[in-house]
Amino acid sequence: MKKLVVLVAPGFEEIEFSAPVDILRRLGFDVVTTGIESREVKGAHNITVLTDTTLSKISLDDMEALILPGGPGSWFMRDMLAVTALISQAYSSGKTVAAICAAPIALAKAGILSGKKVSAYPDQAVHDEIRAAGATIMPDRVTIDGKILTANGPGSAMAFGYALGEYFGKTEEVAALKKGMIYGCPSKD
Repeated sequence: MKKLVVLVAPGFEEIEFSAPVDILRRLGFDVVTTGIESREVKGAHNITVLTDTTLSKISLDDMEALILPGGPGSWFMRDMLAVTALISQAYSSGKTVAAICAAPIALAKAGILSGKKVSAYPDQAVHDEIRAAGATIMPDRVTIDGKILTANGPGSAMAFGYALGEYFGKTEEVAALKKGMIYGCPSKD
C-alpha cells in the first residue's frame, strides 16, 4: 500500500491534522506525517507535534495521496514553492490531493483547481483566491471532485477523515469505525 502523506506547516490547525490522521490510521492506512521544515511543528493553538519525516525526504513515487490540514499554516504552504510544486507534481501524476479549511489556497496557487468544485473555510479572502483559480465554492462540509477532496473547516475534520477512508475503498470499515467512535449517532445507556 502506498503512503498517504500529511503535510504539517507551522500554524497548522491541530484538529484538522489529528482527526484525519487518527481515523486513517485506525482504518489501516500507511499515513506519513511530514513536517515542511522540520519534524517538530507547532500548531495554531500551541500544540507541538513530532512528525514522522520531513518534506525533503518524501518521494512522489511512494505516495498515493497528499493531504493538507488548514489553519494559519495554509498561507505558509501557499507561499512555499516546494509545497506548491509538490502539489502540482502529485496531481499531474495522478495522485489524490486533499485539503481542509484554508488549505485549498495552496491548491489554488499550485494551479490544480480550475473547473473544480471545492469546500473551504468560509472567509472572503480564502474564497476569492480559490475563485480566482477557477474553482466553484461549495457549501458542503466535504466535496470530492475527481482526485481532489476538500473540506470546510475544523468542525468537519472527522467527516474529512471518514470521506478519505471511503474514497480509498474502505466504506464498510468506515461505517464500523463511525459506529465504534459514536459519530453521528447517540449513545444509549
